[in-house]
Amino acid sequence: MQLYIPTIAAQFDFFGGVLGVVAAIILSFVSITLIASYYRFQNIVQMAENTDPEAMGAAPADVLRVQLARYLAGCARRDTSFAIALVRIEDSDIQVRMNSPLIEIIKDAARRDDVTCVFDDNTAVLIAESEPEDAHSILGRITGRVAEKCAGITSDKIRVGLASYPGHGLSGKDLLAIAGEGLDEATEETPIVMPEIIDVDEDEEVADAIPDEQEEVSLEGDLLEEDGSDEEESRGWKERRKNSMLDELTGVLKPSAVSAFMQRAMSEIRRKKQCAALFCVGVNNLEHIERFHGTEAGDAVMAGVSEVLQSNLRTDDLIGRHEKYAFLVLAQCSIAEAEVIGKRVTTLVQHSEFISEKQKLRSTITLGVATFPEHGRNLHHLYTAGQKVLDHSRENDIRAYAVFDPEIHDQVPAKPMKNIKSIQA
Repeated sequence: MQLYIPTIAAQFDFFGGVLGVVAAIILSFVSITLIASYYRFQNIVQMAENTDPEAMGAAPADVLRVQLARYLAGCARRDTSFAIALVRIEDSDIQVRMNSPLIEIIKDAARRDDVTCVFDDNTAVLIAESEPEDAHSILGRITGRVAEKCAGITSDKIRVGLASYPGHGLSGKDLLAIAGEGLDEATEETPIVMPEIIDVDEDEEVADAIPDEQEEVSLEGDLLEEDGSDEEESRGWKERRKNSMLDELTGVLKPSAVSAFMQRAMSEIRRKKQCAALFCVGVNNLEHIERFHGTEAGDAVMAGVSEVLQSNLRTDDLIGRHEKYAFLVLAQCSIAEAEVIGKRVTTLVQHSEFISEKQKLRSTITLGVATFPEHGRNLHHLYTAGQKVLDHSRENDIRAYAVFDPEIHDQVPAKPMKNIKSIQA
């Protein structure tokens, strides 16, 4: 027996060592496979920039989709703009291929990081990092080079449709659609066309301007044009782009931008069959604070509450300002997670101090929570339910969070929001 036990232990050591070696081999194999896959993808992308899609066994649309995805991800990460141009030659005898003179001349005239690929037999695509106000001149220079260097192509045969990210949209599909519209409008007299970036005036009835959930278009926001003054018209595009969507005081979505962004997010949530919660967040005591300490103190509290929300919610949660003293938050979470979020955010605001001219101010928030799919199938339904909870809590001086309960909260009259349309799922 004394000899038997160490023998068994030795066997276990042996098998343990063998299993460790096998695990190390498997881990190494997986790592090598992942690295090889990454470099293969990079090699495919590099080949796509120099090889005809047909020669790669790929459709031009697939190659364009990959290139657009790369550019969208990179510019979103760097918070920069880019333009996408469809360059068509009005001559059916001239075929657009990756090794054709047209593509080579465009590549030579463009910058090193710009991407050129094939759209169809008569159309090339150029994706170039630029502000929208610069895109027209960039394409004018490039098409001038094409007309000068490419045999058989004259300036009267070139048509260009332009779209700008993010002004014209946040997805490749949207941008290509807008660039296609510009291409359809291009003529010999106006060969380069960029459709107008449509803005919504905050004073207008936004409900008529905001797209339905089913439409895949994005809100470009509202530019504050006061009496058409030259000063407003001369504002830089970067500043206007920021102000078109974000509330200047709180740094979250403006009331006029909330609907379109949240409608689109709800459409995506339903498509993916995910859960979601809409939080109607009312900031308490603001009228009292402004009456005794001034409007600047009220602004400081609103900005402070917004900072708490932004710092303690996930980056993909949408936050927007609503009414004068309220916010809306759309989060991808279950009803159980929504209660955890509501409790956490309520406590954090309650324990926060907000500084205004060296005065330390405190406030609280009241939350009304409605969840998808339990309490509604679209944003309007969720807003109606969540707002009922908020109104009921305010009327009864309940300064906490509460989840919609039809037996309690359906007794409260619905409070319509003009820029969240009643859209059926």
